[in-house]
Amino acid sequence: MRRFALMLLAGAPSLVAAQGFGVYEHNTCAMGRAGVTAAGPCADGSAIFFNPAGLGALGGNRFSVGTTLIGAQGGFTDDFLGRRTDLNNPLIPVPSAYFTHALSPTLTAGIGVYAPYGLETKWPTDFEGRFIGYNTKIRSIYIQPTLGVQVSPKLKLGVGVAYITSRLELHQRADLSRQFALPGVPFAALGIPSGTDFADASLAATGTGYAVNFGGIFQVSDRVSIGGHWLTRKKIDYDGTVDFTKIPTGLTLAPGNPLGVPGGTPVDALVAGQFNAGGPLASGGVKTSIIMPPQGTVGFAYRASDTWTVMADYHYVVWGWFSQIVIDFANPATPDLTLRPSNKDTHGVRVGTEYQYSPKIQLRAGYLYHTGASPPQFVTPLLPEGARNEFTIGAGIALTEKLHADLGYQYIKQNDRRGTVDLSAGNTGLYKFSAHLFGIGAAYTF
Repeated sequence: MRRFALMLLAGAPSLVAAQGFGVYEHNTCAMGRAGVTAAGPCADGSAIFFNPAGLGALGGNRFSVGTTLIGAQGGFTDDFLGRRTDLNNPLIPVPSAYFTHALSPTLTAGIGVYAPYGLETKWPTDFEGRFIGYNTKIRSIYIQPTLGVQVSPKLKLGVGVAYITSRLELHQRADLSRQFALPGVPFAALGIPSGTDFADASLAATGTGYAVNFGGIFQVSDRVSIGGHWLTRKKIDYDGTVDFTKIPTGLTLAPGNPLGVPGGTPVDALVAGQFNAGGPLASGGVKTSIIMPPQGTVGFAYRASDTWTVMADYHYVVWGWFSQIVIDFANPATPDLTLRPSNKDTHGVRVGTEYQYSPKIQLRAGYLYHTGASPPQFVTPLLPEGARNEFTIGAGIALTEKLHADLGYQYIKQNDRRGTVDLSAGNTGLYKFSAHLFGIGAAYTF
């Protein structure tokens, strides 16, 4: 019966709705231009994440707040029956907030709250992939004090240290037909149908850490600037609990079974002891670690006229740091598990533009493409991600002399990708995914 406990985190490398489990929509202004910010961050404090150098010489006091609502949709169609199961995701909010204060004409301090890594993937509990995972969540919130300075008329530098607080959850079912009643005798050999739920597992764990975010911007000419930033990696050590809950099957064994027990014996009575203290399905503590990977951008901004600016960034995330994950169960009856995922580094190209339509209205648009982190052999219900094309539009509106509002919309179209709902069977179907993102924000200068 230990097999289920081992399967509990079999998908952990994918836990972690952009590249891998990254999120980049931390500001509505930046979102409207496809997140292109390396050489010219928005002047609302969001440079704290996108490029801390953007705080240099940012005058006055600025406070901005916003949220992005992610509406994901998609599903899995299996090869054998052509049956499609749709995602059951809720509308997911991704909030952010920034505050900056000018200490001098060249030096500005600030603090920001954002969530660069996160995920929620929710499937119906009758989905065939529920034995890998039917509800996966991860939240990593960064709280980052930052300093930006204008070193010279052409050069700005910035650095921040982010405190990270993270929580992960995984919900999964266990298939009784695949468990062993005796060594070499699975319950399937006793007439238990495939896909018989008999246990539900819920893992919840939290961890903390620190990362450094630094960057620079160089003004090449009156019209051209170049810049870049880098957010360092951090290994988060998680400590939490795993709870196993019995699901009654209502099944009985047939006469003459290999266990030698009387026909009509309830199956639930045979497995009940596995949930007791000391059994492999007894609830208890669990520890694991996940690396929040390093990421960075380099790019340029070109001011084509007094009203029109074009920009482009290259975005790189080192997902390849997921080389090994160890799951440590406190229960000695549940053997620890070492996973060796094969995630790949991802590459993205972002192009954006801004147009000053009137003194009070600024229009934005953008396009981005990035590769997927999950290798072909590990596209699962936990995160069926892949290469994506994304399109954005947005607007900035000056409501008063001090108050500014931003609106943004982003459409994500992921390439269809073959994947699995059963890690032992290989890729047996097609995942489709798309998403609509709506952003709203406000900035106040005083």
